[in-house]
Amino acid sequence: MGGRQGWLKLSIAALFPVLVLGSAGCTYLQMGVTYFRHRVEDAADIGDMGITYTEKPSVGLYWNSLDMFPVGYSNLDGWFFGWGGGQVGMTRHYNKCYGFGAAREVIGWGEFDPEDESTLNVRQAGIMGVLIPPHQTTPAYTPACVHFFPHIGYVGFVWNLRYTEIMDFMLGWVGLDIAGDDGYKVARWSFPRRFEPAEEEEEEEEW
Repeated sequence: MGGRQGWLKLSIAALFPVLVLGSAGCTYLQMGVTYFRHRVEDAADIGDMGITYTEKPSVGLYWNSLDMFPVGYSNLDGWFFGWGGGQVGMTRHYNKCYGFGAAREVIGWGEFDPEDESTLNVRQAGIMGVLIPPHQTTPAYTPACVHFFPHIGYVGFVWNLRYTEIMDFMLGWVGLDIAGDDGYKVARWSFPRRFEPAEEEEEEEEW
């Protein structure tokens, strides 16, 4: 009897570190998967290029190169085909951009509510726009080249380049998230941004 109990205690003692190391290994594996997934997402956020489609006749004649002197007007609520919004393929798209020198840009991808700015990229564009209160900017398109041009009627083109997202992708490899978008659908200035696992899980389900 004593021999059996001795072997049982010895087995438990030997198994305990294996379980601990196994649990730690699973944790580190999960962290690694999350790390590389965020790097892929950062790379996908660098630009937008594709075709817009709207069910109603719409106008997209907005041009903002190098975030210097934006000019024009665009009001689109429809679909996007191509590389945009951090994904490749087809997704819902919304934008309302307007101004001359100082502009306001409102851009939404995928799941968004046009009436809820927390689901959109909203910012003042251009040098003059950034200087005018309330100084509203988001890192996804600050600074950026933003072109919703031309969209006349039902079909148009998009070709954007996001400079902060380029830096965010490069610095992300050393653990810096300057765009505040790791684990979030919409980038926000916040460094470091507080990570909420519940939001991460919800985002995975939606995507």
